[in-house]
Amino acid sequence: MTRLLHRAMVYADERAFLDATIPFLHEGLVAGEVVLAVAPASSLDLLRRTLGTGDVEFRDAACWYAQPTRTIAAYSSFIDHNPGRRLRVLAEPGWEGGTPAEISEWTRYESIVNQAFAQVDASVLCLYDARGTAADVLDGALRTHPELLGDSGPHANAAYTDPATVYAEIDGRPLPPVPPDAYAMPVDDIDLRRLRAFIGDHAGRHGISSARLHDLLVATTEVATNAIRHGLPPVTCRTWADNGDVVVDVTDGGHWTPEGLPGFLPPDPFVRAGFGLWGVRMLCPLVQLRTGPGGTDIRLRVRTR
Repeated sequence: MTRLLHRAMVYADERAFLDATIPFLHEGLVAGEVVLAVAPASSLDLLRRTLGTGDVEFRDAACWYAQPTRTIAAYSSFIDHNPGRRLRVLAEPGWEGGTPAEISEWTRYESIVNQAFAQVDASVLCLYDARGTAADVLDGALRTHPELLGDSGPHANAAYTDPATVYAEIDGRPLPPVPPDAYAMPVDDIDLRRLRAFIGDHAGRHGISSARLHDLLVATTEVATNAIRHGLPPVTCRTWADNGDVVVDVTDGGHWTPEGLPGFLPPDPFVRAGFGLWGVRMLCPLVQLRTGPGGTDIRLRVRTR
């Protein structure tokens, strides 16, 4: 039976980085595995100079790790394109500069990997640079990797936390309150043209690019449609600007219990259901969902540029 080996390592300097990565990648090449290295440009340059290009596939982390759901999609595609092959992945996401909300969702992503790819025949080593990685990122890494790689080799991680517990903790954190100057609109029918005009007008005032506005409008329409069809009134949409982002918040009075990993994994192409929230997560870098007795709240956030 195959299984995923998902390890993390915190390295202190360039020497420690090379001491861990070069043997890891070389071992995969010798074994005839499909070898992928995803890392920031500086780390990729270091690997190329030391290891050579050979049969290693290199990907820039700035693109690969643009947002969690797209990263899951990229790995899913990589797996699908290499059927029957053992995979070896070196992953250095580069978490510098993330907001607390973004870090929470990336922590969730690392936890999802253990569940979504549990039966994939792969060895994954995730690297974290101690010199520039925030403490909350490192804490998340310790809780989401079943094994750690240290000076004495790989060993079980006593701090590893079950994915369901990680999800529950993240989703149990309340969203920041809607600011008092947010614009609000009741949504009470299935004709959502007025809603798109409302969002387009307010987002346009903050200089959002046309491409990102299109993504935001499509995502907002999907969320609002689901709230009307599957939630309970009142359905309300609010929008505001926050630190270079446009935020859209859709609430309704319904309460549902998400099952599995809602919208995080690529849906079955032969099943009609499951594309909505997946598509929303693909379009918006940050999607936060909270549901409880008081109703359901889905918050979308996109950069203006």
